[in-house]
Amino acid sequence: MKSALQAMAWPNLLARWRSLDNRELWGLLAAIFALYLLQLSLLTQMPDVALNLMLVMGGAVLVLNSPPAGWQPRPGRIGRWVGVALLVVMLWFGQRLMSSDLISSLLPLLAGIALALLAAPASKLRPFLKSFCVLALLPVVSAVNTLTPLGPLSVVTAWLAKQMLSICGYTAVQLGTLVKLQGGGVIVSGACAGLSMILQLLLVAVIFALAFPMRHRWQNGLLIVVAPLLGMVVNGMRITLLALFVTSSLPNRQWWFEFFHDHWGSLLFSGVGMQLFVWLYVYWMSRQVAALGTR
Repeated sequence: MKSALQAMAWPNLLARWRSLDNRELWGLLAAIFALYLLQLSLLTQMPDVALNLMLVMGGAVLVLNSPPAGWQPRPGRIGRWVGVALLVVMLWFGQRLMSSDLISSLLPLLAGIALALLAAPASKLRPFLKSFCVLALLPVVSAVNTLTPLGPLSVVTAWLAKQMLSICGYTAVQLGTLVKLQGGGVIVSGACAGLSMILQLLLVAVIFALAFPMRHRWQNGLLIVVAPLLGMVVNGMRITLLALFVTSSLPNRQWWFEFFHDHWGSLLFSGVGMQLFVWLYVYWMSRQVAALGTR
C-alpha cells in the first residue's frame, strides 16, 4: 500500500516540478542554499554565529528591491556559468568546514553573488548591491570579533554591572574585571564581555538603516551608535544577574548560572536587546511620520 502511494506521488511531484517557471525555480534554488547555509552554521558554528547568519540572510532579503511584475531570471551567458561555478565552490568549502573562520563567513556572500549572476547579467546587478553589502557584513563582524581585544570591554562591562547592583541596593566592589559581592563574585572575561551581543545589535542597526532609512542621515548614524551602547547595557544586565545567582541561596543556582553564562542563555539577552532597539527605531520612525502628517 505504501509503495503504491509513493508510485502515485512521484508523477504529481514531477508534474509540479515541470510546471515551475524560471522565477519559481530561482526562488527555490535560493531557499535551498539558504537552508543549507543555516544548517551548516548550526552544525559547525557557535549559536551566536548562527544568529548572525540568520540576521544577514534576512537582511539581504529585506533590502532587496522588489522585482517588477512578470520578472524572470535572465542570466548572461558567461554569468550563468560563473554563478554555477561559485555555487560549486561554496559547496566544496562547506563540506570541509569544521569551525568558524573567515572562509565560513564569506560563504553567504559567495552564494549571494552566485544567485544574483543566475538572475541577471553582471551589468544589471545594481538591484542586488544592498543585499551584497548586508552579506558582506558577516566577514566584517567575524574579523572584528576575532581581532578586538576584550580587556577594555571586560572592564567597562564589570563597571556597568557594579553600577546596576548598586542601583538594586547591593553593596558591590569592582576590581578590574572582578565584580565582588558579599558571599562571592564574577569575573568578566572572554564571551562575557558581550562583544557578540554588541555586534549583533550593530548588524540590526545597519540593516534597518538600509531597509528603513530615517529622514536624515544623522539619525541613522545616531541609531548605529546607540545600538552597541544598548548591547553593552543589556550585557551588563546579564552579568548582574550572574552575580546575583552566585551569591543567592537558590537550590539550583548553579544550573541557572550555567544557563545564562553559556551561549544559548546569552541569546535570550540578545533577543531582549534587539527588541529594545526595534522598539526605539519604530518609536522614532513613528514620530517622524506623525510630524510629516501635521504639516
